[in-house]
Amino acid sequence: MKFKQLILFFLSSYHLFSYTQTFHYKAEATVDSNQILIGDHIRLRLSITADSQSNILFPTLKDTAIQGFEIIHYENIKIDTQENALFYSQNFTLTSFDSGTYLIPPIQFYNTDSILLAETQAIQIKVNTLDVDTTQAIKDIKPPLSVPLTWKEIYPYLIIGAIAALLVLLIIFLIKRIKIRKKPQVVEKQKPSLPAHIIALEALEKLRLKKLWQQGEIKQYYSELTDILRIYIENRWDIQAMEMVSSEIIESLNLQLNNHELVEKINIALSHADLVKFAKGNPLPNENQLSFDYIVSFVKTTALTDEQKENNKEL
Repeated sequence: MKFKQLILFFLSSYHLFSYTQTFHYKAEATVDSNQILIGDHIRLRLSITADSQSNILFPTLKDTAIQGFEIIHYENIKIDTQENALFYSQNFTLTSFDSGTYLIPPIQFYNTDSILLAETQAIQIKVNTLDVDTTQAIKDIKPPLSVPLTWKEIYPYLIIGAIAALLVLLIIFLIKRIKIRKKPQVVEKQKPSLPAHIIALEALEKLRLKKLWQQGEIKQYYSELTDILRIYIENRWDIQAMEMVSSEIIESLNLQLNNHELVEKINIALSHADLVKFAKGNPLPNENQLSFDYIVSFVKTTALTDEQKENNKEL
């Protein structure tokens, strides 16, 4: 029994060995041209036909493997089935920048057991340069040709220019609009229909009825009281009292009136107001009432009489 098994083993091994020896491995290297100009491309194709049981190691090419050429591109290995065999192939794109005659050497194909299966034939390639006629005079380099612009080339620039112009106009418009808004509007001041002292006395009476300082609203009380005084001074003498500080108002009144005692009473009332507004003061109740009385007395004393009105009209 053991003897039969040994015979079968030797027979199968012999058959496999015989098949490997009898299969014809065919390796080829082909190019699409044997002559090129410097810088041109040439395609190299490597292929091998092997049996389906062979483990082919496809050669890896590098620039140093082919003298005088550079590999600028290569494709993946393709495998096609052909009856009981496999066809392996790979394409390479080569170029050369030196003239001369170069040889692509034989390229070997091995299997995984490092057994040489086949090799390609060497290929000779000639790299030519451009012929130069030395008998002719050297000519200058031709200048660039002037090509007329087309509408397609001009159109994008026109669009960009139009958009830029619109943006500039929009910015100018916005700047002018902002300046107009910021420009102070001059409003012609209309003279009140009622005499200045009547307007002031009516406002003082309304303030008295509010009883602000009696309710603890000291700051509000002095704010309204001094505003009534300032408006009266503006209507009576055309003095911009609303835009003046207390000292400027007193100085202007001294120029208008020859009554130091009356102006001093207004100075006391304004001092009480400034103390409350800016120093958080709290005048006594009699001082609050006294400031009110001083301003009422000032308005009544300086009221424009009918005789003064007529004199002003004559002037």
